[in-house]
Amino acid sequence: MIIGVIVFGVVILLFMPMPWLVIEDFKKEEKLLALPLMWQESFEICYTHSVDRKPVCEIYKLKWGKGIMLHETYFRMFGAGMGHWEGHGYVVSEEGWIKIKEVDKLLGKFLLRVGTRGVDHILSVRGKKINLTERAEGKLVEVRIEIKPLILSIIRKLRADND
Repeated sequence: MIIGVIVFGVVILLFMPMPWLVIEDFKKEEKLLALPLMWQESFEICYTHSVDRKPVCEIYKLKWGKGIMLHETYFRMFGAGMGHWEGHGYVVSEEGWIKIKEVDKLLGKFLLRVGTRGVDHILSVRGKKINLTERAEGKLVEVRIEIKPLILSIIRKLRADND
């Protein structure tokens, strides 16, 4: 009886729904990237602003049942299209960066035009950097969450550890 309950619990855990960050070519509906994450985990996309040539970074968080939320943005100087979004967060200056903290704007999913070389959109997840420009230069991509069973995340992690 106890073994049956334990096995049942393990099976339930293995099929627990977990978020995957997915980046897909919007036009071709072709997946370019799929990474298992955890709820409340964050990821960052940085790029070089095309006008003032300064770095811009955006930090996103995964919200249970809601998708992607823009949590924070930071940049070196106010440029075209940069600035505070009234009613969303507050502006601080830290170590040469202008930061808009606690934006907490729920996006669910969003479209991103990946820049050309020199703009270099870089995705950072758990300390790993992935150059999106190398994978999708000039393309319109959709950034979203897909829900998959935990077992797939475990398999992906085991494969990554063996590479």
